[in-house]
Amino acid sequence: MRYEEYIKSILDDYVNKGRIQAKDFPDMELYMDQAAMYMNKKLEIYQKADEEPVMTKAMISNYVKHDMLPRPNKKKYSRDHLAMMTLVHYLKGVLQVQDIEDLMRPLVDNYNAEFAEHYNLLKLYNGIDTLYNAHRTDIVDEVNQDIDDIKKFLNKYENEDDDATELFMLISLLAMKADAQRYMVQKLMDEYFASKKK
Repeated sequence: MRYEEYIKSILDDYVNKGRIQAKDFPDMELYMDQAAMYMNKKLEIYQKADEEPVMTKAMISNYVKHDMLPRPNKKKYSRDHLAMMTLVHYLKGVLQVQDIEDLMRPLVDNYNAEFAEHYNLLKLYNGIDTLYNAHRTDIVDEVNQDIDDIKKFLNKYENEDDDATELFMLISLLAMKADAQRYMVQKLMDEYFASKKK
């Protein structure tokens, strides 16, 4: 199988299984082991071979301990908890733990506040997911365009058109794009979010 076919299959997996829609969260509270099982089933494409699950009970406990997730209600986790767990999962790929704590703490504080008007966390998550969903097919188109551009570049300069060279260029290009987005996220956290929080 050429790498293009493999990329198509992983992109299909990512587009179809790489996220959890708000409507997919169960409409009942779950105990911790059930919540971990649910998250692992929904996010299974992120599990690396021969490694621990995407989300363990210990991770969930740490999220609560570090104010990335509200405390469960009578040891049960609601749809709001699952939405926040999912956000933490995505944030972990880009931010350090302290940054995630800083970002999530206002939501957790609001959730726990006795007299404040509470955010609708599921609605907030749904808004993020809806905006992302509007652009997720762009990811497929963009990667396909990158592959075409790499092939054209190699043909133009009469370089050998082989999988190894194309794949090296594609991985490097995708990493540079991811780094640019990670840079923007970090700058927003360090310089803007931190000042707004104060």
